[in-house]
Amino acid sequence: MIAKRHLLSISIAALLSSQIIHAETLFDVYQLAVNNDPELKAAEATYRANIETEKLSRAALLPQITAQAYYQDSETESQSKSITSNNLGQTSVIDQHASTDSETENYSVSLNQALFDLPAWFSFKAGKKVSEQAEAQLAYEQQQLIVRTAEAYFNVLRGRENLDASKAEERAAKRQLEQTQQRFDVGLIAITDVHEARAVFDSTVAQRYSFEGTLAIARENLSSLTGQEHNNLWSLKKDFPITMPEPSSRAEWVDFALENNKLLQVSNAGASSAYQTAQAKKMEHLPKIAGSFSYTKNDLDGTTIYNPSSTFALPPDSYSETDALRITLTMPLFSGGGTSASRRQAYEQYNAANYNAQTTQRQVITNTRAQHIAVYTDVQTVNARHQNIISTRSALDATEAGYDVGTRNIVDVLNAQRSFYAATRDYTNARYDYVIDVLKLKLNAGTLSPADIIALNKWLQLPEPVTLNGSKTNKAAKS
Repeated sequence: MIAKRHLLSISIAALLSSQIIHAETLFDVYQLAVNNDPELKAAEATYRANIETEKLSRAALLPQITAQAYYQDSETESQSKSITSNNLGQTSVIDQHASTDSETENYSVSLNQALFDLPAWFSFKAGKKVSEQAEAQLAYEQQQLIVRTAEAYFNVLRGRENLDASKAEERAAKRQLEQTQQRFDVGLIAITDVHEARAVFDSTVAQRYSFEGTLAIARENLSSLTGQEHNNLWSLKKDFPITMPEPSSRAEWVDFALENNKLLQVSNAGASSAYQTAQAKKMEHLPKIAGSFSYTKNDLDGTTIYNPSSTFALPPDSYSETDALRITLTMPLFSGGGTSASRRQAYEQYNAANYNAQTTQRQVITNTRAQHIAVYTDVQTVNARHQNIISTRSALDATEAGYDVGTRNIVDVLNAQRSFYAATRDYTNARYDYVIDVLKLKLNAGTLSPADIIALNKWLQLPEPVTLNGSKTNKAAKS
């Protein structure tokens, strides 16, 4: 029996060690998200597609060279009437049949070059802005992935800690119910106290189910980024620093945002591209000058057989080489109003893009200020929530002592318990709100990078192994 217990202990220890070994950090999950997140993959594909716009628009300014060659083997049968004369000077009309067999080789090379084409030039400049827009959009999506990964990761930790607190509250409520039942059984209290305790216990059970569902959903959301399940994540250290943002000046953060915010760069590049496109449409009224050079070689060899034969029959052979240099001026005179309509349309599209850029700038300013306020509020909230845990713990101890001597009733004890565990969950939520809000502030400022993931990763620790009864192996010290 002792040997079996020893083997069971070894098995449990191995299981707990396996849990720790396979625990994943925030950086581990982020790397998986970079390689597997479909949103980022779609953004990368869109980026690669959009940067080709610059090359496509530049093509109209570069030489266009084409070459052509063909070989032709033909046989021709013909019949015609011809006049012939004999030695006596007599003429007659005869039917003559001709059979021609010929081979033709043709080679040509042509080069076309735009010499003066302002629409093509401004379209090229618009294409460059599209490339800038694509780069900024991809950078924004990469920063968004950092926020989405961190938010999904810490929401799992949030759900896990809230569930732990809920289970602890359920155990406390169960103990309180058992103690109340015992007191009722010996006639020390009324049945109403038992009903009160049972109502609270039932409420904690329902609450635990809710937190279990919330945690399961959080894990699903994290899995949607990586395509894998994550059941053993590293935890945020208790001494993770909650500090005011640096720099502390809200105006400096707004300046950072106006300079570096990726969405604002996307909007500004879009407006610039629309302006260049409008210029290109405007220039469609102007003439275009193009130059071209072509070289053609044509070689035909063949034989013709006449029946009856003819003294004057010649073979169909021919050979030619042609060099041609051409300058072409094209002047649009009237296109049914299409050119003017296209110009007006492009101008209004530029106006819309410009106004959208202004809207984005105002939103960036507002969001940066709001996020800065949120971080400041989070710092104060975390400190207040931590103090609230201390206060509610003291209040619970005092209420339980008063209940033991008869100065407080069961309702007071149950309310004190509820306040303490609610304070614990509020503190947990406040800490994770702070972490996410700091990342979102950096996202708005345009300074967010994988280095922030690495910095956060240093404040994670291995999760505490869980025993068979569901509690942690190392009990956390009371706050």
